[in-house]
Amino acid sequence: MSKVLQYLSDVYQPYAAIIAYKADSESYRDVGYYLEKRDIRNGKMGAGKPLTQKMLASLIHSIQTSTAQLDMGLYGAMPNNVLYVDTRIDRDRFVWYHGPEERNVYFTESLNIPNGVMKVPGLIYVVEGNRLSMYAFKGKKPSDKLYHSPFMNTSESVCLGNAKVKMPEERTFENVMEYWERMFWNSEFSHLTGENPISGNLAVLTKHLIETGEPFPTDVLTEVKGKKLKDLLK
Repeated sequence: MSKVLQYLSDVYQPYAAIIAYKADSESYRDVGYYLEKRDIRNGKMGAGKPLTQKMLASLIHSIQTSTAQLDMGLYGAMPNNVLYVDTRIDRDRFVWYHGPEERNVYFTESLNIPNGVMKVPGLIYVVEGNRLSMYAFKGKKPSDKLYHSPFMNTSESVCLGNAKVKMPEERTFENVMEYWERMFWNSEFSHLTGENPISGNLAVLTKHLIETGEPFPTDVLTEVKGKKLKDLLK
């Protein structure tokens, strides 16, 4: 199933059907078409009624708004850390990276890990539709090898948590990048999703790095098998 169809099936439910009738008889050729709307409730289609111009205008406006939400529609100056952009609906992908840096990190109380500043390795962000994926890399800039993102709530696909961030109205490259980064970093880490992403105990290492301020030890990163950077850029 395409990303758009998956999104629609997850978010939307059948509301109404529009049926178009065409005048086939020679006597009524000038009539053209007749549009009828039938409401759908509990999976059942109701009686038909004429589709008025007002109803049609409202429907067109709704479709235009929904389509705009599915399309990234990125514009503006492109930052140097952008790796790939494709804004076509159903093929949209936006990829960028940050080198090693400091980030504020937050945790649920049950983990017994203090909130604080942590030095993190280089990270690649991949946005496809309404889904965020993340990968780590060694060094200051990405090379061909991809490594698992060394955080809780992430495998290749990120489980976005409780951060409340509003999608920017002006979808410049920088605004959209900031939105997804805030969605990730402002959420509380709570649990592992899938296998341990590092060689070692992730909780112990995370707590140690916050308490000491030491750089992230990239030797504990584990390589993603069967996928390279080039696979994200096509």
